[in-house]
Amino acid sequence: MNIYLLIISSLLLLFIAGNAFYVTFKKYEEDDDFTFNTFTWIELIFSVLLLISEKFAPKEFHIVIFKILSFVFGLCFLGFAVLLWLLFF
Repeated sequence: MNIYLLIISSLLLLFIAGNAFYVTFKKYEEDDDFTFNTFTWIELIFSVLLLISEKFAPKEFHIVIFKILSFVFGLCFLGFAVLLWLLFF
């Protein structure tokens, strides 16, 4: 794999993981809608995670469940970036 393609794909994966970690450690406010004004598909993913946590968790715990899901989501993309470097470098 070309080193430039590896760097570009790593930056994209780290951008997605960074957004996930930002949502995880951000202080929650009642009017948060977790939009970033960046990629719309990232907003779609976080909207789905928020919907899952609202539907399957009690009302007082759905934000905690959402933050746990977004942390796991960020760890997965961080792992993908590390795996790319281990496999192709």
